[in-house]
Amino acid sequence: MPKPSRLLSTGVAAAALLATMAMSVTSPASAAQPVNGRETVVTELDYNSTGWRYRQVPPATDVPLFYERGFDDSEWETGQAGFGTASGCSFNNPENVKTSWARNTDILVRHWLHLPRDAQQVRIQGTIDNDAQVYLNGHLVQSVRSGSCRTGAIDVVVPAEYLECCNLLAIRGHDYGVSTYLNVRVTYVKTSQV
Repeated sequence: MPKPSRLLSTGVAAAALLATMAMSVTSPASAAQPVNGRETVVTELDYNSTGWRYRQVPPATDVPLFYERGFDDSEWETGQAGFGTASGCSFNNPENVKTSWARNTDILVRHWLHLPRDAQQVRIQGTIDNDAQVYLNGHLVQSVRSGSCRTGAIDVVVPAEYLECCNLLAIRGHDYGVSTYLNVRVTYVKTSQV
């Protein structure tokens, strides 16, 4: 059993990504889509990404500071998004669920992101069944009450003052039964000099 209260130095970085939503095709990280002549939307972490550190716990379990950059997740498992059950909503199928998440439990997930200093409008989007608390670098950026895999329930633009070069995305998902699902992506806007 991991010791959730152990902390590592802030400079320690983990790896990879979490997700799966309406798309079942994996896009490469840092894929860019032009918005206009000067702005491009870059996908830093896509749906169905790999390298997520995760742990499933009973619903009331306190895991202090799991969302902090210095938290030691070295004894956690590593998995691929989306997280969920094999049946339930339209996302609960083998194409979208890559890592099992048991019903009536909470799932804690962590993923590191490397953003350029000029990244703007960093946005976290995704689907959760049922609820989630979304953190970036230890800051709670969104609390979501959802259900039935409502697409886009997770949707927040991160305040610029929360961003660093090496960023930790952490999410606590909570399930009430029937089915589970969690998948997210992270994008940002890059402005080019014309």
